[in-house]
Amino acid sequence: MIELYTWSTPNGRKVSIMLEAVRLPYRVHPIDISSGDQFDEAFLEISPNNRIPAIRDPEGPDGSPIELFESGAILIYLADKTGLFLPQEPCARYRVLQWLMWQMGNFGPFLGQAHHFNRFATERVPYAIERYRKEANRLWGCSTNS
Repeated sequence: MIELYTWSTPNGRKVSIMLEAVRLPYRVHPIDISSGDQFDEAFLEISPNNRIPAIRDPEGPDGSPIELFESGAILIYLADKTGLFLPQEPCARYRVLQWLMWQMGNFGPFLGQAHHFNRFATERVPYAIERYRKEANRLWGCSTNS
């Protein structure tokens, strides 16, 4: 059974959605990032970058245990493990991977920053709000003139 270390955030949910989609059994270990659980020694052994999500699979490649952090790496691992959602044919595989990288490097981070500066920043920073709003709109495929 895969051990999933995560919290209730959009990034934290990606792996549980994938685990459900590929129908692998898993157990969730909540890492309360609002309480600082991500800095716990035991969690840092699995995720040295102190970020969720992370997994421990006792039945990794060749039957050996593996621990992984970073949602993109975990998604690729789960797709490879199950043979689902990531084609083996090179051109098709790279097309899927380009969209995963787009999500990891653009959509997720920019929407996260837009959300942060619009909802949680203790100080209103108009430049940041406008910059992330425009890029979020572009990434959503919306007109930035609205």
